[in-house]
Amino acid sequence: MTLLTDLAQVPDAPGVYMMIGAGNEILYIGKAISLRNRVRSYFQEGAAHTTRMAAMAERVVDVRTIVVTNEVEALILEANLIKRHQPPFNVRLRDDKRYPYLKVTNEPFPRVVFTRMVRNDGARYFGPYTNAHGLRELIDLVRLVFPLRTCREPIDGRRKRPCLQYHIHRCLAPCVGYQSEEDYDATIDEVVLFLEGKQDSLLRRLQHEMTESAERLNFESAARLRDRIVQVRRVTEGQKVVWKSRLDMDLIAVARAQGQACMQVFLVRGGKLIGQEHFILDGVYEQSDGELMGEFLKQFYTARTASAAEENGLSLVRIARDNQAPVPEKRRSRAVQSAAVPKELLVAALPEERETIEAWLSTIKGQRVRILRPQRGARCEYMRLVQKNAEQNLKAFLAHQEVQETAHATALTDLADALELPAPPHRIECYDISNIQGTNPVASMVVFVEGRPKKSEYRKFKIQYDRGPNDFAMMQETLRRRLRYLRRETDHTETPVERELAKKEKFNKKPDLLLIDGGKGQLSAVVEVLEELDMTGLPLAGLAKEHEWLYLPNQSEPIVLPANSAALHLVARVRDEAHRFAVTYHRQRRAKSMTSSALDALDGVGPVRKKRLLTAFGSPAGIRRAALDEIAAVKGMSPTLAAKVKQALEGGYRP
Repeated sequence: MTLLTDLAQVPDAPGVYMMIGAGNEILYIGKAISLRNRVRSYFQEGAAHTTRMAAMAERVVDVRTIVVTNEVEALILEANLIKRHQPPFNVRLRDDKRYPYLKVTNEPFPRVVFTRMVRNDGARYFGPYTNAHGLRELIDLVRLVFPLRTCREPIDGRRKRPCLQYHIHRCLAPCVGYQSEEDYDATIDEVVLFLEGKQDSLLRRLQHEMTESAERLNFESAARLRDRIVQVRRVTEGQKVVWKSRLDMDLIAVARAQGQACMQVFLVRGGKLIGQEHFILDGVYEQSDGELMGEFLKQFYTARTASAAEENGLSLVRIARDNQAPVPEKRRSRAVQSAAVPKELLVAALPEERETIEAWLSTIKGQRVRILRPQRGARCEYMRLVQKNAEQNLKAFLAHQEVQETAHATALTDLADALELPAPPHRIECYDISNIQGTNPVASMVVFVEGRPKKSEYRKFKIQYDRGPNDFAMMQETLRRRLRYLRRETDHTETPVERELAKKEKFNKKPDLLLIDGGKGQLSAVVEVLEELDMTGLPLAGLAKEHEWLYLPNQSEPIVLPANSAALHLVARVRDEAHRFAVTYHRQRRAKSMTSSALDALDGVGPVRKKRLLTAFGSPAGIRRAALDEIAAVKGMSPTLAAKVKQALEGGYRP
């Protein structure tokens, strides 16, 4: 079936369309009130398209559509699909992320913690915040001002002595009974007032408590309350007042230069500036400021509400798959999502889909949300400040980008000259082995593209070789497992269908340089693998740690790069990243092996029963010393299962 035939089948209904290129790549995602009219307009002769859209249309081999019930659902689905697939012809947020929240846990003696996951667990969440570093500083401040516990230890009366936090006056030791749950909850109420911005109410409350403590001659308690008042006032005075009235709004401006765009966001809550952030947009070409603003609003507020939506099922529509319509999801709580959207959005340029975006945000907020472009007065003056920040951040980004690109280009060129490569290496892969005397052996593969790490293509290997410490054999195993995919891609004996499937493998991309963490020994081991797989043409080098020398196959003398050269800094950075990635994975495996026991392999003893047994007896040794009837008395255990546990820990039972 040809593309023109497919276009004739496009429904005349609202929905989302995906332009598909060769290799099943999603080129562009858009939405329309009438899918048929919008999609067919891309392929009409004489249609006035931008250069970018015309180039996209030439690469389209298929069009997929998803029908929805209205334009708001189409807008939400479009934003979610763009966030997931990152199509090259769409405007995209370069700094897209899962926003952090401050969480007051729902447990006896709650804690204040940093999280990026919002769950329907009864806890109180504050945010989302645009700056993770700023949020961590806020949490540190809360813990400094309010004596809250930071440990996860259950408060069950078993602890006999308080920890260091008590002695430095950061906690009042509820774990040993020095503070009652009622008093602790009163402190949590103060924290909530502080986080909700009700500092005036909090200060009055603290002032009253300080006066009462002084009247009771409890001067030590009064002094602590005095210090808390000073800290709260210091924070309150540090917040910049934007308006005298307690308004909630986001102010958003756009700056453009050299084919790049920067979106600047100021977040105002209760009339105070609580945070600011800027975002660089990719895919910016002939779009107007109104188009950019519309795309940014959709992706920005999708990201800010995604944490709650993904964990709680709060999204209005679930991502549709296989051309099926979105399915409405169950709503559990609206508070977190609602807090992420203010009542007013002040923008430098009105989005082209203003009414649709307002309707979508109003649905999330639960009340009307307005998008305004201020023309005069205080709002207009403040928007000029936001615009100035956008221009400054874009200028700094372009300057930094220019310096970085020059440095990367110089490093790659110098490295190619030193290793006598035909061209600067576009893709560098580096490998490292990590183990302790052959135990828990692992390998890492890190990827640098154009001199920058591409972490989405990092891979880790659980080494299967088990005949003692042999880094050479482990490195050979790793390279065999990685390079067999390249061999599959270049094997002309396979059928076209098999070759097409091979292209979809994770390891199908060919490296321009293989970098091995090690000297001549590791390098020789890898050369044997390349000869075995008939891939001796792949550029290969080993980097020795002691002197940072590069070794090449069939060359006895090392290549010594200048001490301050950009090429040396690049290969050292690649090697260090491979080492870090391998060591991290090895530590994870080692930690997991250290916490395993005979209970893990025993049928009938899952995580819940294992936890109950360890809680009752303290350790596997305690379970082993316990009597059979004591083990059987644990909730969920039976005499038969207790006997199996006893035998397993004593070495007599084999599952």
